[in-house]
Amino acid sequence: MLKKFIITLLILLSLSIIYISVFAIPQWLNKDPDAFYELRGRYKDSPDGKTYLVIEDDNGGNCGPLIVNGKHWPHSLNEKGQIEPGEVSIECGTWMGVDVRAGTIYYFDYWGP
Repeated sequence: MLKKFIITLLILLSLSIIYISVFAIPQWLNKDPDAFYELRGRYKDSPDGKTYLVIEDDNGGNCGPLIVNGKHWPHSLNEKGQIEPGEVSIECGTWMGVDVRAGTIYYFDYWGP
């Protein structure tokens, strides 16, 4: 009985180590150490002190043009565009609001709930 318990415990421990090695460590290593992460994306200080938005996800791409603050977003995915700081509305099939801080680059990458 004790032998089965120890074997089961070792298997569970091994699975935990495998999960951490395969999923958790690579995620952690890919993070930008200079950025602050939040639900909809991340932001970091802008080198020139201006405020920018980078849209990294177009909500599947089948929603039409990207609309930012009620206007067509003229920039491509992953391209930095200058923007006024404050509450920013991003639309593509649905809309999301994000708070873009002055003097930062905000990288928007999550449309989910």
